[in-house]
Amino acid sequence: MGLGRRLGILSAAIFFAVLLWGYVHLSSNYEVDIDLPLEVTAPAGFAVATELPARIHARFSGLGWRLMLMNIARKSSFKLDLSERDTKDITAGKFFITKEDLANSSTLPSDVKLVKIVPDSLGIQFSREVTKRVPVDLRLDVTPASGYLVVGDPMIAPVQVTLKGSSVMLDSLRAFPTKILHAHNVRETFTKTIELSDSLKDEITSLSVNSITVKITVEAIAEQTFKDIPILVEAVPADRDLLLNPGSIRITLRGGVDQLAKFDPQTIHAKVIYDGMRFDSLSAVKPIIEAPKGIEILSTDPAEVKFVVRKK
Repeated sequence: MGLGRRLGILSAAIFFAVLLWGYVHLSSNYEVDIDLPLEVTAPAGFAVATELPARIHARFSGLGWRLMLMNIARKSSFKLDLSERDTKDITAGKFFITKEDLANSSTLPSDVKLVKIVPDSLGIQFSREVTKRVPVDLRLDVTPASGYLVVGDPMIAPVQVTLKGSSVMLDSLRAFPTKILHAHNVRETFTKTIELSDSLKDEITSLSVNSITVKITVEAIAEQTFKDIPILVEAVPADRDLLLNPGSIRITLRGGVDQLAKFDPQTIHAKVIYDGMRFDSLSAVKPIIEAPKGIEILSTDPAEVKFVVRKK
């Protein structure tokens, strides 16, 4: 008999020995600790008012192979349905869940038994269910590529959501957050669908939408100079004149290439605000420049303008 054949027979023997060992051991009864997810359906007209533990720590007994499959499949859970419970059982806004309640709510294989739960009871705070409409709070982590920038504010639809949930939580809720939209090294305008956050899933019983559409405009960076922008004067006393030299300036702006191509110079404003105490000791002043949101002011020429104050 060749060496290769002898090794093959040895490998097969070891394999079947391991299978036999596993069968014998997994056919015995064991106890194991497993954390199972918790789902709660509130009584009619109520909503969960506090954050629930995501999982309940429990000990189970059963055949080894059944416990192993249960842990791998992860289909078991505690589904606590309180929708038909008498609301008189709610004490000071709290419903106390016993081990028996959790045991009866567990979805387990028929031959697996619940031995222990930690904690052995659970107090769940409830409040009246209310409806509220709030704006969407878009959370972004967007960075354009070198030489590009985000132009304007993101466009989202819908801008508001209607939700139902705990009055305790909704009374203080001013906006509903999305999950974080991550996008890096972006070189062009894009549209994405982003889900609303599930961080409040225990306290929220329903949402009008589960996701929103976001459009973010990204353009190559450009610079443009606008000439002869008039400088306005403000707060000059009725018996004074404020004369500027020059009376207009050049302003260089930075923005998106398409944004600047469509830019209206009349939306740029330059002004000097009269201040008698300061102006007595000055001969030149730096104009205040105002440009639309999202436009960067790079420079003005000249940086300062000379002025003369005279009585009328």
